[in-house]
Amino acid sequence: MSVSDLNKLAKNMMRCVTVIVVLAVLGTAMALRPADEHPCYRSCDVSIPMTCTYNWTLNWFYTLAQPQCGDCPVNITDCSNPDCFPADGVKRPVSLVNRVFPAPSIQICSGDEVIINVANKMLNDEGVTLHWHGIFQNGSQFMDGLPMVTQCPIPSPGNFQYRFTPYEPGTHWFHSHAGLQRADGMMGSFVIRESSRADPHGDLYDLDLSENVIFMNDWHHDTMVNVYTRDQWGGGSSVASILINGKGLPVGNSAVHPPLEVFNVLPGQRYRFRVINGASFFCNMQFSIQGHSMLVIASDGGSMQPLEVDYFRISGGERIDFVLSTDQPIDNYQIQVIGLPCTNEQGEPSKQIAYLRYMGANDLPTIDELPNITSYGNSSFWWQAFPDKSFADVYASGMEADYRSTANAEDHQEYIQVSFGSHINPSTQQPKLYPQLNNITYYFPTSPVMSQFEDLPGNIFCKESDFAPGQCDGDDICSCVHTIDVNPNEVIEVILVNPDSHFSVLHPMHLHGQQFKVVAMDKIEGATVDMVRELVNNGSIVRNNNGPRKDVTIVPNGGYTIFQFQGWNPGWWIFHCHIEFHLEEGMGLLFNVKGNLPSVPKAFPTCGVWPPAAPTDDEGAEPPVSETSTASPAGTNGDVPCRSDPQTGSSPLVHLAWIVPLTFVLALVLGLVIGKCVLGKQRTGSADVSIAMHSAK
Repeated sequence: MSVSDLNKLAKNMMRCVTVIVVLAVLGTAMALRPADEHPCYRSCDVSIPMTCTYNWTLNWFYTLAQPQCGDCPVNITDCSNPDCFPADGVKRPVSLVNRVFPAPSIQICSGDEVIINVANKMLNDEGVTLHWHGIFQNGSQFMDGLPMVTQCPIPSPGNFQYRFTPYEPGTHWFHSHAGLQRADGMMGSFVIRESSRADPHGDLYDLDLSENVIFMNDWHHDTMVNVYTRDQWGGGSSVASILINGKGLPVGNSAVHPPLEVFNVLPGQRYRFRVINGASFFCNMQFSIQGHSMLVIASDGGSMQPLEVDYFRISGGERIDFVLSTDQPIDNYQIQVIGLPCTNEQGEPSKQIAYLRYMGANDLPTIDELPNITSYGNSSFWWQAFPDKSFADVYASGMEADYRSTANAEDHQEYIQVSFGSHINPSTQQPKLYPQLNNITYYFPTSPVMSQFEDLPGNIFCKESDFAPGQCDGDDICSCVHTIDVNPNEVIEVILVNPDSHFSVLHPMHLHGQQFKVVAMDKIEGATVDMVRELVNNGSIVRNNNGPRKDVTIVPNGGYTIFQFQGWNPGWWIFHCHIEFHLEEGMGLLFNVKGNLPSVPKAFPTCGVWPPAAPTDDEGAEPPVSETSTASPAGTNGDVPCRSDPQTGSSPLVHLAWIVPLTFVLALVLGLVIGKCVLGKQRTGSADVSIAMHSAK
């Protein structure tokens, strides 16, 4: 290498070091909400794993609380006061983390150890758990946050420490998994970044900033317990509005309202945006930006082959990442969101806007009511995430199109009917529609399955085969801890069938513990399990063998969805509808993935009923699998998950703090030599970009 080459290399290295230092020290943290500031939000290109500790307090609070909110929304500045949550300007109780919404964002690098110290101070003594949606929890299964499966609810008052080391990069989120607390505000974003060298789409964007996380959710003007009770007893339910990062304009004319969310950008840049749908109702949200196309690159943390679109639809629990090129004239552009098919109290689709503001644009326009937002396509196509495409029509990153028939299926197939079953409500003796899987209502056990299996009566578990044919189709409600066994490393193919073509509900089904591959999805006339089974058996359904990796998928009304996953991560992983009411009423089941589990953490909390185990059948106990019948008790045949090595909950790398200075220097030099900085590419922007961005805000 010549002297000139060495000089050029040195200049490139110094330029990259300057950019990294300026962004890390000045640019990035200054753009965050105070609640989000944390040293673990950093560039992941030149970094060693860190231990990231968060201290959270959970409690009930109030929108537009006094004195926190002052004269908000009359005085817009007061709406940004600490502990002020204005929402859409309507007062109501909320359950929050550290009194902010969305909850404090976790933004880390792959391989960081995360410690979340939770203090539950819910004023009405509510128990709570937090689920880390999209995190596999391999090796830390007890941290998944599912009540009565992986842990006991955290009592109030009470404390619990979540501790795990996630490696799966992508846009994830977290939320309460107890009762209906998520819909009252207990949720936030969880972003895991990786180095630009590891990111398959790292060369497609220039900036990946914390403030470009877009958290959307439906919103109600009452507590979810009241909304749920009203819905159950004939009052119906609707969505009041949609919030974007906790902000929104209410329905109707409102001259005085809280501020809308604004995303500041510089011209001539390529920004990575991360969109999360935290909806609790059946809100399949259509997302678009005026005057701009979007390059979709990932969903649910799984990288996809880039797809340029003018809009996309995203269901509850899903995440979509896209790259936005700021190549339009300097101006303010509306970000438009419309809920399909969730309606507001006026019977219209719920909607909301935010703004994409180019630096140098005029002040934001003053508006008194939400504008009309175009709904692309009719309701027959709302199940398609992209224009003329579903997730079964796109490909995982690095994969070429590879279609094959459904003949010669994988190791194990499971057909699951996702539908509303009509049964007699035991409380009213009147017919009622119950959201169910295979006509079985799931209920949570009385002790955590993963840590207190021996305390549970065996007759609470069941499989579909434990019921007589047609037994669960009539008036009786078949209910149990519904399970499906998966052997170690077995490839299971799940065929979901939604026969309810007359309901405009696209059930967003979420699997804990790992991702699956979406291989087929479509609507068919008169869809039934038998019809889809015949299509599968005769090879009429074509699979996309390189489908995207996701953890949430919708099931079209009057159609089917097929996905595959491998049982590599042992544990009891729930598979459930992400519509809050549907899980509450039993639309879920547990995949029991066999294998060696970590030992139960020392002094792990226990809970349950007394006596801890039910009496045997010959002592007079009735198997609780059906509320009005005596179906066979069944379930696990006494199988208890094996447990092996203790769970330490930490990465050994975090104990190398004493060599941080030396490691940082070595990692920086090696990363810059190997990485793109050697080629002179400036990935994260420049110091001028960072300072100008801050000024724009």
